[in-house]
Amino acid sequence: MLQDQIKSLSSFPNLSTLCKKDEKQKQSLERLLKHKPNVVKSLDIYSQNIEEYLKDQRRRIAYLKKREDPYFESKPIQAYDEALIMQFNRVKAKQYYLQQSQKKISQQPSPEQQRNRTPSKYFDKNYTPLKRNEKFDIPSLQPINVSPPKELKPIQFRYNYTMSLNDPLVKQVLSIRQQWFEVPNNSFSHLQWLTQLLDFSNLTKQDTVSKRQMVNLMEFQHEWSAKSQLYINLCSISPEQALKVLPPAFVLNFKISQWVEDLDFIQDYFIANHPQKEKQQKFPFSVYVPNKGGQTFNRQISKLIQEFPKLWICKSATGNGSMLINNIDQLQSFLIQQYKEQKEFVIQKYITNPLLYNGKKFDIQINVLVNQDNQIYISSEPTGRCCTINYDLNSEDPFVHTKPKQIISHKNLVEFLDSQGISLKDLLNQIKAQITLIPCKLNRRQRKYCMQIFGFDFLIDENKKINLIGINAHPIYSVTELDGAFRLTLDKIFPINNKTEEKSIWICLY
Repeated sequence: MLQDQIKSLSSFPNLSTLCKKDEKQKQSLERLLKHKPNVVKSLDIYSQNIEEYLKDQRRRIAYLKKREDPYFESKPIQAYDEALIMQFNRVKAKQYYLQQSQKKISQQPSPEQQRNRTPSKYFDKNYTPLKRNEKFDIPSLQPINVSPPKELKPIQFRYNYTMSLNDPLVKQVLSIRQQWFEVPNNSFSHLQWLTQLLDFSNLTKQDTVSKRQMVNLMEFQHEWSAKSQLYINLCSISPEQALKVLPPAFVLNFKISQWVEDLDFIQDYFIANHPQKEKQQKFPFSVYVPNKGGQTFNRQISKLIQEFPKLWICKSATGNGSMLINNIDQLQSFLIQQYKEQKEFVIQKYITNPLLYNGKKFDIQINVLVNQDNQIYISSEPTGRCCTINYDLNSEDPFVHTKPKQIISHKNLVEFLDSQGISLKDLLNQIKAQITLIPCKLNRRQRKYCMQIFGFDFLIDENKKINLIGINAHPIYSVTELDGAFRLTLDKIFPINNKTEEKSIWICLY
C-alpha cells in the first residue's frame, strides 16, 4: 500500500501543481515514476525551490511598483534592491552616452565646411599647418629629478684550495677581486682549486650564479697528461701524425691483455736491431693478465722508424720514474723497479743531440689553458728549465739528462733563442701547429664549469726541430698568467664589479 502511494503522482504536491495545465508533462512524470522514483523525488524538491523563487520575484515586483523613485529615497534599502538599482543606473548611463554621441554626430561639419573652417580663437593667428615630411625643432624639456637607484650589494663568492706550490699565487690573484673570500675545505665553495680529481657528479647542477661550482681540473685530464694515452690518441688518428709531434715510442700497458704481445714484440724488435744481437736474450715477465682490451699501435710505429736509436728512455706514464736504456737487461730492471707503483710505460727514443743552454740540456715550458667552453689558449711568455750539470751523453747522472732544476726566465730564454736564430714568433707558430694536431678529449661529458692550465714541455735539437716530450697537469705559472686565465674563465662564470681591462697574455688557438 505504501509503494502504491509513492508510485502515484499525488504524493508529490509540488509536481502535481506544476503539471495541472500540462497533461503531457504529467504523463511523462508518471512514466518516470515507475522506473526511477528517486529522480522524481529530487524533481519535487527542485520544483519547491522554484516555487519559492517565483514567489520572491512576485514580491519584488509588487514592492517596486509601490515606490516612485527607488534611488533617491531616504528609507533603508534591502540587499536585493541595491542590485536592482545598480542595474538600473547602468541602463540609464548607456542611454545618456548614446544621446551624447548622437548629438556629436549631428554637430559635426560636412567635408566642405571643414575645408573652409576658420581658425578658432584659441589658436595663434600666425599659425601655419606643417607640410608633409617637413622638419621642425622640438623644445628641450626640463630634466626630471628622479631619485637614484639603490645600489645592490655584490654577491660574495667563496673559494678553497689544497695545492701547496701555487697557493700564494691563487690567494694573491683572488685578493684583487674583492667579492672572493677563502673558506675551509669542508664547506661549500664556488671555486675548488685541487690537485687530485674529484667525483664530478657531486658538484651542484644548479645554474644560478650563487650555486655554481667551478674546479681547476678537467675530468679526463689523463688524455693529455698520461704519456701513454697521449701517444695512443695521436696514433688513433694517424701514426704518421703522431711522429710529427712526439719522438718515436712504444707503449707498454699492463692494464690491458695485449701487454703480453707488446712486451714480446718490443723484445724481438730490440734484439733484431741491436748491434750485439748474440748477447741479447728475452726475459720472462710473469704478472697478472687482465681481460680488458686495448690497442697500442706499436707495430705501426716500428715500421715508420727509419734508423734504430742508439739510446732509449723508459718513462712511467703518470709518474716521475725514468731511465736511459740501450739493451734488454736494463729494460727488465726498470720494469721490475716500477711495476708495483706504475702499470703504464712509454719506451721513447732519446734525443741525443739537444740544443744546449750554456753547455746544459734544457727544455721549454709553455702553459696552455683549456676553458669551460673547450677553447684552447697558449701563453705568449714561455719559460725554460735547464739541468744543473753540463751535458754529457755518456754520463749516467740523472741531473745531466732528465732532471732540470734551474728556471730560465722568459726574457733570458728569448735572448738565447734570438742568439740561435730562433725568433719568439717562429717558436710560437711551431708550437701552435703541434698543439692543433692533438685531439682534445678532456671534457667528453660536457661539464659546464671546468678549466685547467697544462704545461707543455718541448725540447729543441741541434737541427732546430721542436719535439713535445711531455704534458704536465700541474705546471708552474706566473701571476699575470693566472690573472689572465681567471679573466677568461672565472670572471665570465662569476661576474664581478671591479673589472680591469688589461692586455691579455693568452693567445686563442681555437
